[in-house]
Amino acid sequence: MTDGGKHFDNEEVKTWCEKYNTKRYVTPAYAPWVNGLVEGTNKLLLGRLKYMCAPHLGEDNIEDVSPESIPSHWSDHFDLTIEHLNTRILPSFKFLLKELLLGLVINTPCTPLEETTNQPSLDDVHVHSAYVSQQRTDALANAVAHAVKRKAAFDRKVISGPQGEVVFEPGQLVQIYASDIDNNFKSSHKIIPRWSAPHRIVSKHTNSYTLETLEGFPIGGWYHARRLQHFLPWTGTLGGYLY
Repeated sequence: MTDGGKHFDNEEVKTWCEKYNTKRYVTPAYAPWVNGLVEGTNKLLLGRLKYMCAPHLGEDNIEDVSPESIPSHWSDHFDLTIEHLNTRILPSFKFLLKELLLGLVINTPCTPLEETTNQPSLDDVHVHSAYVSQQRTDALANAVAHAVKRKAAFDRKVISGPQGEVVFEPGQLVQIYASDIDNNFKSSHKIIPRWSAPHRIVSKHTNSYTLETLEGFPIGGWYHARRLQHFLPWTGTLGGYLY
């Protein structure tokens, strides 16, 4: 699952996925919550890298640091950052990533030192494999329960909101929110309309939609429902006859 950036959504990645029988999902633009697992991991990774690049930034006796110079050293701390992430307990799994990936079994007695140099018996291998399998099954069950709980909380928040659940039907007219200029502070962007001219809904896939122009020309990509709103033409204008 990736966003629609050209470094992910291209023929090279598509060919690799087909070669290794991997199903590829491209999420709609400006909808990071659709790919929450990856985005959450990126948030942790960037947060740890920020600290590692400037660990003394919060101290009162630190010398003034140029913000532009800090990112240039991130690669020096990448390996240690990955180690930190792999050795932290994930609340949704209730295990360390290192335990799940490498088959390290918790809550089992340590192997006596005199036995560590001996080749393990077949029974030992079977017992350890059973422990690893059960541990990964428990982690999966915990992750699913966590996801269901979060999804229920999100649904309650959406339904209780002022607009409730918004569903568009094919043929309806909508406007697209210009998310790309939300964080742009140029003076010229202050008078740019945040909502586009009307477009028509073509199809729906979960909470995302494909659109076309009023002339029937398709618009590339998927648009999440949270970036759309119903187009309500002024009474008596030509827009009232576009439906």
